Amino acid sequence: MNNNKKVIIDFDGTLAASFDLFIEAMRAAHAKYDFRNVEDDEIETFRHYSAWQILKFLGLPMYQVPTVTRYIRNYMTEQIKALPLASDWQETLQTLALDYELVILSSNSNQNIQTFLDQHELTCFSEIVSDVGLFGKVKAIRKLIKDNHWQNKDVFYIGDEIRDIKAAKKAKISSIAVTWGITQNKH
Repeated sequence: MNNNKKVIIDFDGTLAASFDLFIEAMRAAHAKYDFRNVEDDEIETFRHYSAWQILKFLGLPMYQVPTVTRYIRNYMTEQIKALPLASDWQETLQTLALDYELVILSSNSNQNIQTFLDQHELTCFSEIVSDVGLFGKVKAIRKLIKDNHWQNKDVFYIGDEIRDIKAAKKAKISSIAVTWGITQNKH
């Protein structure tokens, strides 16, 4: 492995096919916290929203975000073992791990990510950076690069959302977008 090259991979929607579970958790949170529900005919539109647009769409006030986020995360923890890979990642990750150090960066919890990795026997990640805030990926990427003394030119970010690509650009690293995930159309 060439330790100079790094690939940071987003978890939800990129590595884990978590969108359907996310919608299920959002609907359960809606019932508990009384914000707008995501109806079946709104899901495709919802997929394309940024985090800010999602909050506006749901009518979810900022003061409720931490509580609702915790509820959704706990809901997902109960279901994480049944969560499938987003694509045929095993072979891709094995190939990438030959030349790149692989790291996960996610707003999900370390426990959920580690449970998922264990369930799918994915052992190629050198680090998990978890609990990144919904709006804090740029800061987390920059901190990861600085703390590990990496060169920006050697770091790539793989994500499924527009905000992932924007975060990589702001952090001055290259990005790769997958064709599936939370803010992509299902194909």
